Order: sequence, then C-alpha cells, then structure tokens
Amino acid sequence: MNRTRQIAARPAAALFAALMFITVAAGAQTNIKAGYNVFTPEQDVEIGRQSAAEAEQQMPLVRDAQINDYVNRIGQRLAANAGGPQFQYQFRVVNSTDINAFALPGGFVYVNRGVLEQARNEGEVAGVVAHEIAHVALRHGTHQASKAYLAQAGLSILGGILGGGSGNTANVINAVGGVGLNVLFLKYSRDLETQADVRGAQILAATGYTPQDMIGFFQTLEKVDKSRKTSFLADHPAPPDRVARIQREAQSLRVSSTPTTNVAELNTIKGRLGVAGAANNTQVATRTAPSTTTAARRRSTTGATGSAVQVEAPSSTMRSYTAPSGVYRVSYPANWAVYQQGATGVTIAPQGGVASVGGRNEIVYGAIISHYEPFGSMSSSSRGFRGSTGSVYDNPTLESATNDLLATLQNDSPHLKVIGGAGQRVRMASGTALAASMRGVNPNTGINERVTVVTRQLADDHLVYLLFVTPEKDASKYSDVLNSMVSSMQIDAAHQH
Repeated sequence: MNRTRQIAARPAAALFAALMFITVAAGAQTNIKAGYNVFTPEQDVEIGRQSAAEAEQQMPLVRDAQINDYVNRIGQRLAANAGGPQFQYQFRVVNSTDINAFALPGGFVYVNRGVLEQARNEGEVAGVVAHEIAHVALRHGTHQASKAYLAQAGLSILGGILGGGSGNTANVINAVGGVGLNVLFLKYSRDLETQADVRGAQILAATGYTPQDMIGFFQTLEKVDKSRKTSFLADHPAPPDRVARIQREAQSLRVSSTPTTNVAELNTIKGRLGVAGAANNTQVATRTAPSTTTAARRRSTTGATGSAVQVEAPSSTMRSYTAPSGVYRVSYPANWAVYQQGATGVTIAPQGGVASVGGRNEIVYGAIISHYEPFGSMSSSSRGFRGSTGSVYDNPTLESATNDLLATLQNDSPHLKVIGGAGQRVRMASGTALAASMRGVNPNTGINERVTVVTRQLADDHLVYLLFVTPEKDASKYSDVLNSMVSSMQIDAAHQH
C-alpha cells in the first residue's frame, strides 16, 4: 500500500515542481542569449575601434565638453548594468539634427544631438542609449557579420576562423564588406531590434530609470514634424507590438517608484546645444555597406585639399588591379593610387584628385568601382522588380538595374542629372556593359562635374559599377582613360551573367 502511494506521488510531485518553475519563469525577466559569433570579444573591440576611426572622419561631432560629459555619464551608468563582455564603452554626440543613434561593436556609441533636442527628460535619452548598449552587449554587429561570412564562405573554413587573431579578423571583415559604417553593424532584423528593446528596458530599470521613458520616446518620434528627419525609427525596424513588448517586460522588472528624470539638466544641455554651432545632417548614404555603396564612396579616400585641384596627366602605362573578392580585374593609369575598400570596392585616383572640402573628401578626378544590389535587398525569388517605367520584372534586366542605380545616385547627389537617357551599350573585356553620363555642379566643390556610370550585370542579377569622375571641362581629355578602363574590365567567369 505504501509502495503504491509512493509511486503515485511521484507524478504529482513532478507536476508541482513544473508548475513552480513556470510560475517563477513567468515572473522573471527575459533571458536573452547572444547569437552565434565567430569573433572574440577582443575582436569586437578591434573592429569597433577601426570602424569608429573611419566613422569620425565622416561625421561632425559636438565638441562641447559639458554636452559630451552629460551623455557619457548617462552611458557609463547604463553600461555598468549591460552584462555581456566587459567592454570599455565610449559615448560621442554627433552634431546632426537627425533623430538617431547607433553603436559599433566593442562599445562605441554615437547619439545625434537631435535625440537630446527631442527628448523630454533624461530617461528618454537613457532609453535610446540603453537600446544601443544592448546591441553592443549582445554583440549583434559581429553576430550579423558572422552569419554573412558563413553564408559567403561556407562551413569548410570554420575551423580556420575559430583560431582568432587579427589576420582572421581582417579576412572575415574584408569578406563581408570592410569596417567603417558597415550596414551589418548598424541595421538589424526585427528579432534583434526586439532583443535590444527588451535588454535595454532591463538595463534602464537596473540603473534607476523606467522603461516607460523608452516607450515615451518612441511614441514621440511617431508624432514629430515630418519635415524633421526621424531616422531612428527607419534605421531600427521593429514589430508592430514594440510598445506592448516593452510594457510586458517592464512588469517583470523592479522599476523604481521615483525613476530618474532630471529634466533641469537636460534643459541646460539643450541650451548649450543652441550655441554649440550649426548642426549638419548625417547623410544616409554614408551608413551604407560597401556591398551597396553608391555616391557615398566618393568621399571615402584622402587626398588634396581645396577646390582648385591640380593633377598630373594620366600615364599611358597601365597597371592591373584585381578585387580581393575576385569578381573583377581592371587596368588603370600607372600614376594613379589605389584605395581598396572591402572585398569588392576600390577608389582609383591621381595624386591630388581627391579634394578635402569642409572636412569631407570629394573625388574630382578618378574612378570608383563597387557592387550594387538593385531594388533593395529582396531577391527576385521573393518579388518582381519594378523598373523606371513602373513595369514589374520577374528578373531585373541590365537596363532596369542601371536605372535603379542612377535613381539612387541622384537621390544621394541631387545636383547630378542624367544626360541623354539611360545610356548606351559598350563592350567590356568579358561582355556587354551599359554606360550613362550624369552632370551637375557639386555643391561642396563648386565644380561642374561629369560622372560616367558604367554597369555590368552579374550572375546573381546584381551590378558591378564604375563611376568615372572628372570636371566637365576635362571630360573629353579623359575619355581615352575611361575607354581603356572599361574595355579592360574583366568579370570573373563564375560571376558572369
């Protein structure tokens, strides 16, 4: 009888224990595990440091010590509760009225002044910063780079990656498009954005703020005057139930009954921003990965200063350049310099062909070669493609893909106008390409420039494109160089359309 009672009691005890576990789990904060990653935390820092150095050459920073100290104090308090690797977080304020923020691997966090200007209290600023810290602590940037690398290189090389070391870091990063403002480090899936919201809410509560201020800032952005650029929502895609998910998480957290708001100090900072100097809007194009780079690549090298550019005549001797990705090979004048950018992108320009104007670099003479994915990131298997005429294509043609690139270039550089339609077919060493010309007065240099766009379609329907830039007055002088580069350009057989 006792034996029977003991046996019967076991399932009941197990069920009770299971119910207890569910109850405890339901009342606990969400446990978020970092995703798969081939990088070490030390490599996150290495990548972040390189990316930050490149980013800060492109972005205007606020130089006011009190403003930066304010954001840094908020950030350091939040970072103390970030969890994950013990990164040494650094916080910078970007002098842009865009309402946005972003973080690079290893703890490099940037907050636009537009966030400070729009926030109603310190908790709302902290909500934005906590969200970005969560991306860093969960290592979302290098997680995405890891996935992209494995998708590109395959599992056969996995053993070689796990050895670590700066050489492997460089190999992986080159394979996925280089450092800098790489889209892999800046744009995340909805799942990763949800993770950052949830983990950010946890960090807020642990630091004495309330997750409700994170919600409040998101709701405010939806009501902001549409004439202002509210890039945070655009760059941080979220599911429709974003607010509800944060509210649900908040119910499992110990939130202070008197959370930090510190409105007075934030108002002081806003006053200082008013005298900190005119803000510059950060161009969206500079935050595009090298795999989808367009006109932004024209500001990516270093060279001469001033708008009056003097360059040596191009050499009649040609050299050959092969992209590290192996996609293409091209000849160029021997007296031009090569500025490699990632696995596919390159800028080739004469000495002095890049002018530094107002803190930014503009190509006045030279060529840019890179890769372009037309019609966004969706593949032809997921939807048809819409050309400039509005018709839908099952697969993009060279013409429709080129029209899409031209539209993107015009969006990035509105001063450029297409001359004489979509272009004409020209011969490359390995097939047919399409050439079109654009012209306009560059507002940064004051130079009336000619940009010749040459495109070649690849097997995956993407484009390899060449932008050839000269002042309009010298376009005819450089036509032989352009023709030589185009005719020499060889696409690898595996990538030919």
